[in-house]
Amino acid sequence: MVLRLRKTVIVRLHWIAAVVLLSVVPALCFTGCGAGRNHSEIVPLKVSDGALCDGQGKKVQLRGVSTHGIAWYGEYLNAGAMQSVRDAGGNVIRIAMYTAGEEGYVLDPETNLERVFSGIEDAAAAGLYVIVDWHILQDGDPNEHLAEAITFFDVVASGYGDLPNILYEICNEPSGVSWDSIKEYAHAVIPVIRRYDADAVILLGMPDYSTQLSYGWIDPFPDDNLLYTFHYYAGEHRNFGMLKEAVERGIPVFVSEWGVGEEGIGDGEAFADYLWENGISWCAWSLCNKDEPYSLIRSDVTELGGWKSDDLTECGRMIFKELGRKR
Repeated sequence: MVLRLRKTVIVRLHWIAAVVLLSVVPALCFTGCGAGRNHSEIVPLKVSDGALCDGQGKKVQLRGVSTHGIAWYGEYLNAGAMQSVRDAGGNVIRIAMYTAGEEGYVLDPETNLERVFSGIEDAAAAGLYVIVDWHILQDGDPNEHLAEAITFFDVVASGYGDLPNILYEICNEPSGVSWDSIKEYAHAVIPVIRRYDADAVILLGMPDYSTQLSYGWIDPFPDDNLLYTFHYYAGEHRNFGMLKEAVERGIPVFVSEWGVGEEGIGDGEAFADYLWENGISWCAWSLCNKDEPYSLIRSDVTELGGWKSDDLTECGRMIFKELGRKR
């Protein structure tokens, strides 16, 4: 059934791409996309009183990891890795799908969609929430690839919008662009998602690489089921005062990406304590063995799941410890 669904989606992708060039996205949908998937432990989420909550209004904290770019480290987007995150105490995984570059979505939509589909399904099977991340970076203006974003979210939401475990991060790290431009983009993309998933939780990137949360209270985006994203790298960003102010003001925030740079463990532990004490949801960067400080897995480790403590970097051991923190 899933294979048939994916073939249908790819055919539909080509058709939608053509009509998007004419600025028309049809409201077509196919049904049954979530049938038979194991998500009995997942409850739908909503934003209430500035916090992520379950259906009864009880505050929920998601704690998990982000993949690196799935075009380059897609092997970590597998069922075993998801189960390892779950076993450690995590409850969410973020699928970072880069948009730009030779292997990004814009130039290779079919391959990237296949990876995203697999990730969504494996997350549901593992009982994890999943963030579908439209990972703009070099392409800092989300409107640069607006047509492609509309196509992508139309396909994903129409295929998987019936699952209760999906959150949609519609622009990773806007940069060199105004808040008004970001809002314009959001106004175009969010209705596409809500056409199929009326209660979808949306994560909206903020100016200057998702660090400028102040727009969330100066000029908030008019949506009741949306969280603003904040990104932080311990050892590089020396304070997170804007996050604290947002929390004090009751602004809905999701730390959808944070990591630990060189000699940043102390700052990282302080940041993790703050997230824990305030129940702020987060995903840590990144689940891969890339030779860089933020990677959770050591560069000489080739296992794709079932990691032991010695397989993890210093950053990875800290993050996996935080995944299992108990209240």
